[in-house]
Amino acid sequence: MPPAANPPMKPEISSAAQLLARIIALIDALVAVMDEEIPLVEQRQRAQHAELLKRKQRLTLDYRASLKTVVMDPNLLLQIPEDLRAKARAAADRLAEASQRNARALRAIMTASQRLVQAIVAIVRGETLPKNTYNHAAAIKASGGYSPICKPVTVRRTV
Repeated sequence: MPPAANPPMKPEISSAAQLLARIIALIDALVAVMDEEIPLVEQRQRAQHAELLKRKQRLTLDYRASLKTVVMDPNLLLQIPEDLRAKARAAADRLAEASQRNARALRAIMTASQRLVQAIVAIVRGETLPKNTYNHAAAIKASGGYSPICKPVTVRRTV
């Protein structure tokens, strides 16, 4: 019986320049996804946003794996021409800016949503709670409040 064929694997990246070009392409794709994400969230297009999030997660995992390859072999960067390293630095700056922009926008959207929910809850509570009930704090204020002349009394209930 012939040996089982190995499943096809991802093609190996043979050179450091190809690896860095792949990282730059991943960065560009991540930046594009982050730029698409904010309008989808603002327009509450949940189905499209879910698909975009899956793509964003796959790209992020690929990006991290590629960076891990570079970190594991620091000599790889020494083999890369300076112009490609400059392109990689520029791409990393673009990714950092896009990440900050994305995080800031998502935080603003989340804060607005939280405030909306809090306002709705406050309105519902105000409508559902009875208005004319006994309020201990209001009763104390109406009676003149705490008197420094009167001493508090404690009752001992043990025998």
